[in-house]
Amino acid sequence: MVFMQHCAPIARAADGERRELWTGSLYSSTFRAGICIKSNGDIYGAVYLRQAGGAVDRYTISGKVDGDGITARHHSGHEFKGYFASGDTVQGDLTLKNGHKLNVRALRGPEPEVDEFCRLVRQQ
Repeated sequence: MVFMQHCAPIARAADGERRELWTGSLYSSTFRAGICIKSNGDIYGAVYLRQAGGAVDRYTISGKVDGDGITARHHSGHEFKGYFASGDTVQGDLTLKNGHKLNVRALRGPEPEVDEFCRLVRQQ
């Protein structure tokens, strides 16, 4: 499975989930996404978007990894569809609930706080 090639260096949690931290920017904002990936390819996690003024918006997401493709949705209607461009890069389009599309690129980062991202989302 192609996806496993992308995840090979990522630590596996005791419950079998893979946990990854992805970072990037949108215009003058930055984001961190803690993604928890189940063995069947289902994903869930949280995205923290820090705006230029310092305010932070939190979005819980769910989706699927299938081969090189990844989809993730927020319940409000925002949806990301992308692909693994390389082992440490994901890129694709974020379609906002109003239909506006943004090109997004994220880089895999260190993962120390990903357990906390997953725990927060799992408790909801």
